[in-house]
Amino acid sequence: MNPQLTKHFTVRFSQRIAKSKRMLEFANRALRYGTEVSSIKNGELRRALAEKENEYSAMARVYRNSVYWFSGDRAVTVYPLPQKYHGRF
Repeated sequence: MNPQLTKHFTVRFSQRIAKSKRMLEFANRALRYGTEVSSIKNGELRRALAEKENEYSAMARVYRNSVYWFSGDRAVTVYPLPQKYHGRF
């Protein structure tokens, strides 16, 4: 189940993560293997992401110190995780 990449996602991935031709592979891995918000151990991060999920009707997955946002089967955007949360989920 490969997610569709939006134009916004491709631009943001290049700006925030890496200029790579493998962004579809990263989005697919994030969707399949990324940590769900309910499984995050850090309460502050879990609450913040859960509020955003409810507000935007989107699904967040944390994968390789980045937060990938999905709406249905489309990858919408990606944000790097702040340094203080690396390895704490």
